[in-house]
Amino acid sequence: MIIKFEFGDDYIQYISCSSKVGRKIYKTQNDFFDWISDDEKNKEYWAYENGEKDCLNYDAHAIADWLNNVKFKKGIAKAKVVKNPKRKPKKTLYY
Repeated sequence: MIIKFEFGDDYIQYISCSSKVGRKIYKTQNDFFDWISDDEKNKEYWAYENGEKDCLNYDAHAIADWLNNVKFKKGIAKAKVVKNPKRKPKKTLYY
């Protein structure tokens, strides 16, 4: 399944994932926000200015990483970023 992610300012990315992941993608969006906002669980997706934590800095790669290594780490439901999907997206999420 192809999922479209719109990050604003015409910045659009896509992930390819199993139907299992795709069916739950809207329900898991809040879980992703909770995870990415917790700087104890991840430091990779924060931007720093003058050595101080400034704001979140992520894209579809972070979402795929979270899906693969946190949310569905025990299963085989893996997601990957795709540049030019051959199929039409089934769902669109806005970040």
